[in-house]
Amino acid sequence: MTAISVRNLDKRFGDRPTLRGVSFELEPGGLLGLVGPNGAGKSTLLRTLIGLVPRDAGNVAVLGHDPRTASLAIRQRTSYLPGETGVYQQMTGAAFLHFALGFYPRQNRELHDHLAAEFALPLAEKVRNYSAGMKQKLALMATLIPDVELYVLDEPDRALDAKVRFFLRDVLRILESAGKTIILCSHHLSEVETLAHRLEFLIDGRLVPTEAVTRAREVLRRRPRLRLRDQVELPAGAQLIEREPDGTLVVETAGDPLAWLQQLAPADVESAEVGVVRLEDLYQLLLHQPAEATS
Repeated sequence: MTAISVRNLDKRFGDRPTLRGVSFELEPGGLLGLVGPNGAGKSTLLRTLIGLVPRDAGNVAVLGHDPRTASLAIRQRTSYLPGETGVYQQMTGAAFLHFALGFYPRQNRELHDHLAAEFALPLAEKVRNYSAGMKQKLALMATLIPDVELYVLDEPDRALDAKVRFFLRDVLRILESAGKTIILCSHHLSEVETLAHRLEFLIDGRLVPTEAVTRAREVLRRRPRLRLRDQVELPAGAQLIEREPDGTLVVETAGDPLAWLQQLAPADVESAEVGVVRLEDLYQLLLHQPAEATS
């Protein structure tokens, strides 16, 4: 049985379509990265999976249940972190954790101690005195400590510094190694790229077809990134795509990028990167493709 099965999911808010024909599956123990711009429908998709938002059309099964008719059964086996951190300001941190974790009979005490030691939150203080980063850490504790089958995480690294993001990466790997299923949305593309077993790109309410992603990857493989010595000109057979602030040139070659690069004298090349597809570049290329190329 798949952990999540979605077929032709549609959702509208008034006259505005938010999700359009979304289909995908996620096996138990998988870690899916969901990438897309603001307004693409990522949060709506996650909320639909756990029954917080009713769908207009399509079929959805999460842990063997339809969220339209069995949302409680899904949420008893799922931990959800919303994109907008919601913690009760009038409570102390300890009281909030006691309240939030009280909905889950099984908790990972080892992970509880690990998070508590790393985050070192002043749990005796009122949450209203916490910074944005502290509130996010508190929300993460409430989300990750429950011992459930599925974790649905919408921007879990919001308001966190780099050190804490790296720690969170390790925590998610711990959950993954324990066979947990995870869906992760994040604007920190390097985090998603490092963690996810696979990526889905959601743009304008649609998942980008695999064929479009493959074509975009092939385009990027023909785009070397290089830095040349001063006054050295680009050989023929390539078009300048971008000049980055540090002087790196991104070019697109008409043919084999390695053959094109060999026209340059080694002494004229300070650095070169060929055939590497960065998630940031892939995301930007898909984002700016014509709508018919991604539908």
